[in-house]
Amino acid sequence: MSVGMLRRFGTVLALVLAGMSIWPMPADAVTGGSPIPADSWNFVARVDVNGVHGCSGALVAPQWILTAANCYAVDGQDVGSNSLAGLPTTVTIGGTGLPVVHLVPDADRGVVLAELALRVPDITPVAVSSTAPAAGDAVQAAGYGRTATAWVPDQPQAAAVTVDAVSAESFGWTGPEASACQGDAGGPVFRTGGARPELVGIDIASRQGGCLDQNGSQQGATAARVDDLRNWISGATTDLSASFRSYHTSSTGLAEYDLADARDQVVPFDYDHTGKLDHLVVYRPGEGIVHIVKHNADDTYRSIVKSTGGIGGFSLRNGSDRIVPFDYDHTGKLDHLLLYRPGSGVAWVVAHGEGTAFTAVVTSSTGIGGYDLADTRDQLLAFDYDHSGKPDHLVAYRPGDGIVHIVKHGAGTSFSSIVTSTGGIGGYDLRGTTDRIVAFDYAHSGKLDHLVLYRPGGRTAWIVAHGEGTTFTAVYSNHTTGIGGYDLAETRDQILAFDYGYSGRLDHLVLYRPGAGIIHILQHGADNSFTPVFTSTTGIAGYGLGGAMDRIVAFDPDHSGGPNHLVLYRPGGRIASVVGRQGPTAVAVAIPRPVSVEDSIVETFSYPNAAHILATLHVRLISGDGHLLLADCTTPPVNNVGVIHVWTTEQIGPEDAGHVCFQVLGPAGRLDLEVPGVYSIRGDGQQRGYGHRLTAVVDTETGSPVTVEVDPSGYAPVGIGADPANEPTTLLQLRAGQ
Repeated sequence: MSVGMLRRFGTVLALVLAGMSIWPMPADAVTGGSPIPADSWNFVARVDVNGVHGCSGALVAPQWILTAANCYAVDGQDVGSNSLAGLPTTVTIGGTGLPVVHLVPDADRGVVLAELALRVPDITPVAVSSTAPAAGDAVQAAGYGRTATAWVPDQPQAAAVTVDAVSAESFGWTGPEASACQGDAGGPVFRTGGARPELVGIDIASRQGGCLDQNGSQQGATAARVDDLRNWISGATTDLSASFRSYHTSSTGLAEYDLADARDQVVPFDYDHTGKLDHLVVYRPGEGIVHIVKHNADDTYRSIVKSTGGIGGFSLRNGSDRIVPFDYDHTGKLDHLLLYRPGSGVAWVVAHGEGTAFTAVVTSSTGIGGYDLADTRDQLLAFDYDHSGKPDHLVAYRPGDGIVHIVKHGAGTSFSSIVTSTGGIGGYDLRGTTDRIVAFDYAHSGKLDHLVLYRPGGRTAWIVAHGEGTTFTAVYSNHTTGIGGYDLAETRDQILAFDYGYSGRLDHLVLYRPGAGIIHILQHGADNSFTPVFTSTTGIAGYGLGGAMDRIVAFDPDHSGGPNHLVLYRPGGRIASVVGRQGPTAVAVAIPRPVSVEDSIVETFSYPNAAHILATLHVRLISGDGHLLLADCTTPPVNNVGVIHVWTTEQIGPEDAGHVCFQVLGPAGRLDLEVPGVYSIRGDGQQRGYGHRLTAVVDTETGSPVTVEVDPSGYAPVGIGADPANEPTTLLQLRAGQ
């Protein structure tokens, strides 16, 4: 934010305005603003919309920020609940980057609430003022926008400013040499001096006087008022842990399935091959009854498949028969059903085809992939073994004996065990007869690539990860107190993975005790910690969990792509309930674009001063992340790290010498550019073992873009530098990392 404020990038350099030096220069603080200390006003957030837009924001609740809706506006598209205009967003606050999972825009004010995937620990949200700002009020304006010399500062800036005219929806502010710049959209304007800061506005527009790459002189900014949005913010961001509601209840079963037998089971299934677990398979092992149930728009349910003779040729006439969904075709979709009979060796895989027909694609009476299924204790589940985002492997295990296999589907209908063990997995011995395994998205990656192993009644919970080769390692282990405050002290305890955050990721755990009404929902946070986001001893959303037979599965009734509802049912009791978080009501609303280009303070990441650089050095710099910049080739190295050198046959660079350089400011950086005729690129390391890991994307007139690995402390010949017969090569991108 220039909010007049220059930032000293340590020894970092930043481009200055046209007419001044085109090389990076140190930045000194300007009167009226300065970097925010790390221990002060740390509710200020950086918002990065997929590297396309950059904004600022304010943490207004433990899991919510308030920012400018303009940050999400793309060519006039609407922005609404659960819509990111097609662009994933990362919010950085307190040094932690978190994805945004939910948007709630205000229809009139040009602001939007963004829900984060996790709560932000150890940072107090800013209070939202209940009183309007008045002309003459002293306030602070803060943000992560450009300064007079820095493109993308790593540290937020703040300036003391004064409120000008106040209208019903907005107010202006001015300050000595202070302006809001690109990247400050959504930046908080707040009062200080009380017990804690109070948010009075969110920056939405500015003429950007004094900002990098701006020629105007008009300073100050316009902010959206938030005092009269206080109730809306509070209502939308209320801790939803106590706000589950029932969307469907029944005392006669699910759809046309009566749930009248204690053997009844329910599993979610991707019936339509959409990648969504938005149907339910309800079945009665021992009798052959199976229904597939679909949610209707009016929150009723109907059976779209009904059978009393099993499914796909599998009879379901044995009381031990079980069904699990499985990604047989490696598509990332749980759209096949694995039916198996523990103790008999029988395993089938059936596929949904035309209409309501199911066909067996695998039939076996000798187990699957070398696992014999010879014991009635045997269990199977789908698992993402190779971190591909596809649950296309099977975990087969025998609690009490320590036997576990990881089974892979290969060519045709073949299966093979790629991991076999008689001593458990990842250090967990599987010697308890109550041991159970659940696939879980531990890393919030959208992949079911970790395993939760737990021992009901044994107070034991482990989480293991697949590493190199066939090894598994425990990333969480507790032998005495369960997990996240849930003690796992009774043999009836159950665990399942759940999409609590409406993120499409099964990255929360539901733990419950049927018959006792106890249910916890746990969130995985930093440092292997698990904390409850919901706890109850009286069930959930009116379902008391008082029946010993009560069971829960996660389900996607709204076809949203995430199993973010829970189906609670009582086999033999005929009752069922579908519950979900009672989130804020929000509809898509149009987000107005700024009235003029000059007013917009959304960072578009276009390279500052690019026209002047093109005119003087003949180098076309397009965009980047602000951490890889054009540099003077004579810049001295620091700690054996200097600048990246690029040589070209074209007359570009100082004195048209065909030589330009770039400097990485920090651990990583990206720059999109066009440099024709490039024949050699040198990394910035001055000796072996130093320098940034570097890749370059190059192209020719008749070819396709190619990524080249550049030795961090050496040269990479490209184009005619690699072979004089090659076509001239244009450098399109440099990307540096650690």
